Amino acid sequence: MTRTLEAMVRNGPESLMRITGLMKRRGCEVKKLSLELDEASSMSKLVITLGANEMEMDNIIMQMRRFQDVMDLAEYNR
Repeated sequence: MTRTLEAMVRNGPESLMRITGLMKRRGCEVKKLSLELDEASSMSKLVITLGANEMEMDNIIMQMRRFQDVMDLAEYNR
């Protein structure tokens, strides 16, 4: 099943590395990744489309919410 996460994250390579590292450790298939820089602030919009089941996705969401670089997180199905 394809699931999509949209997150507002702090700008910086560490933020993206932490999040993609989480996906790698969980063995999730990253189908699409998009990062848009917000010029007016120090935030970026990160959209990740994953091949993950419901249990994997719940675990990923719970762990991403713990990251200090993630300010807002939402999941939606496409």
